[in-house]
Amino acid sequence: MSSKAKDYFHDLMSRDHSDLTDDDDSDIPDYPGSTPPRNREDSPSQVPILGGDDLRRGKVYRVGGELRTFYPIGELAKVLGRKPVTIRMWERNGWIPQANYRTPPPRGEQLSGEPKGRRLYSREQVEFLLLAVEAYNLNISKKADWVGFKKHTATQWPV
Repeated sequence: MSSKAKDYFHDLMSRDHSDLTDDDDSDIPDYPGSTPPRNREDSPSQVPILGGDDLRRGKVYRVGGELRTFYPIGELAKVLGRKPVTIRMWERNGWIPQANYRTPPPRGEQLSGEPKGRRLYSREQVEFLLLAVEAYNLNISKKADWVGFKKHTATQWPV
């Protein structure tokens, strides 16, 4: 390194750089990116509290001569803070029973398999799953009790 470069380097290092640092780190998050982590103790709960307008997309069907309100898998997923593919996986893995109700099957040609219709869940089933997810800590990955959740849903699932 030339003497001119050394002098310049020493000059830079001897300067006061306190104006370049930010001592107030309170507004800087301790995680990368803009989405806060979901699996930490201090993270807010991902499951919303079920209120009056949380299930506004229900449809009324007649079951056994009685009118009942049912919700599609997308509404169930929203209430639980999950995606519909996650609910389908829970059903496929046996963590929740298969949907008791479905829409009428579509008419016309199908790509393959037996036409089934869309999954529908009653309000009681949605409320049951919301409480079960909280009770078995499924929002906290390190504390989740999947065995207890599966046993609970298998024995207590509302019809």
